[in-house]
Amino acid sequence: MAEKWVETTVEGFEAWAATRGGADLHGARILVELADLNRTAELDGELLREILLEDFPENVVAGPDDGPAVLGAARDLVAYLAEGGELDGARVRELEGVLDTVGPEFTEALEASAENDGNAAELFLRMMAADGVDPDDEAAVEAWAREFEALSDEEKLERTMRQFAADNVVPPVRLAPRAELAAAARASALLTGALELASWADGRALEEDRLTEDDVKAAAAALGLPGEDGEHPDLERLWDAARHADLIEVDGGRARGAQAPETGEDEAVLALWVALFDGVVTREFPEDAALSPLEVCQGELPSVLLHLYEHGTAAPFGELVSGLVEHVQDSYEIADAPTLAQGLPQALRLELDGLARWGALTPDGEGETALTPLGVHAVRELLLADGYTAPLIGDLAEGSAEELVGGLVHHREDTAEQEIGLWLAARSAAEAADGLLELMREGLPAQRNIAAVVLQQVGQDAEPLIRAALGARETRPYAAIWLNTHGDEETAPSEDDLQWMFVDTLAGMIEAVGPHDAVQVALADSEVDADLTALIENVWRLDHPHVGEVLEAVGEHHHDKELAKLARKAAFKARSK
Repeated sequence: MAEKWVETTVEGFEAWAATRGGADLHGARILVELADLNRTAELDGELLREILLEDFPENVVAGPDDGPAVLGAARDLVAYLAEGGELDGARVRELEGVLDTVGPEFTEALEASAENDGNAAELFLRMMAADGVDPDDEAAVEAWAREFEALSDEEKLERTMRQFAADNVVPPVRLAPRAELAAAARASALLTGALELASWADGRALEEDRLTEDDVKAAAAALGLPGEDGEHPDLERLWDAARHADLIEVDGGRARGAQAPETGEDEAVLALWVALFDGVVTREFPEDAALSPLEVCQGELPSVLLHLYEHGTAAPFGELVSGLVEHVQDSYEIADAPTLAQGLPQALRLELDGLARWGALTPDGEGETALTPLGVHAVRELLLADGYTAPLIGDLAEGSAEELVGGLVHHREDTAEQEIGLWLAARSAAEAADGLLELMREGLPAQRNIAAVVLQQVGQDAEPLIRAALGARETRPYAAIWLNTHGDEETAPSEDDLQWMFVDTLAGMIEAVGPHDAVQVALADSEVDADLTALIENVWRLDHPHVGEVLEAVGEHHHDKELAKLARKAAFKARSK
């Protein structure tokens, strides 16, 4: 029936439009197909808003510039249905009222959709690159797309999640021993409280799957949980956590304390604790709800925990508040921003205090907050469940030099030193030097930059291999530095070597962070003196394959106009050479 309505309406609209000099037939057909009605009388203002604000942005590739044309097609469609007597006057006024007011919201919906389409396109490009497909090769791109479309939904999801994991890597952490983590979980107020609540609530009558108001008070008193003015937030959150971890089930309007997993096994107790923690920190609210500062804070608590995880050490409370306020202002439409900003610090304090009582955070005695070892474990488990790559310190110890260098990109400075030490300890100095030097000869500048740092920490037994590396252009400067710092005062990098390393380092930084940031970081503190001017003027003569690219980056992004101009001239000479 719906298919017949669609075809009849489209055919009638096309004939109607032809008598009026034309209309947006394509846009009208899309709207009719999205409506998918059995009869025109079902079309009302609420449905029209849903089509425009939800169905159209979700199913049609369009940008905000397309908004006026789509709304114009909708007006023509309403006019056609009205003239044909399919809509009465009241319904026409209702639909026109929607079209008169929905414009700004429709534009925002299209903007959000276009951004998502752009993100999806970038994701597919990265997936193609990982498969070795050149994005400029149209035939190869089309072949890849056909192959991807032929996959099952499960295979598509698996491929996409693999790319997501590769794109979303958090800094490595070191976990406490499993027995120590399990002992902390058993002793935590989160686990003991959830088990006590499940036992206490067993058989209690519920209202909308929650404890009655009287039972909330009684349960809070029995478990020794705080409350004020009839509010017991800890009890409510503990209830949500126990339900999420299946410690409490609902059967026929009554609570049933489920059989708890065997808490004698370390892995079982850790899995239960993580499930409870997930139930505490993962809160979702209706999109159209007017949220209080506390609810906003609860909804954004995972981002605060991610910051602590990535930070690696205790973070000042003010830093957490500033990051939360900035994120909320960027992510939410806020009617009363000052009130929200004033309420967020207190709300965050309440949330952090609760997590500290439950064993996830350290007590905040010095104005700073950090994850406990149990908190680090739990956040990592949730990140892994969400598809992130969350490595551990020591994961690279048995890997190749290339794997070490690739993994170090995701480390903080402190953890990188630990990882390098573990990698070097797992092999002889000669074996380490051999792998690093091969990567430096064959790899890209960004890989060579990191490998050179590791090479300087290789032991004395590698001297013969490193001395032999003086004969290769890619390794000579770094080998000379190693030999000089390890006692060979007669061997040191030449001026040519130093210039080559300057180009190599900047080329590697361009690979890693792009030309603008690379120039700012590498040359931000460099005074534009005679030495730097001479270097930029003459470095084009080097046989480094990336010298032209480096000079172009300096020419485009250095703040000193004269030096930038000099770099552009030198880049032209390098390209000509």
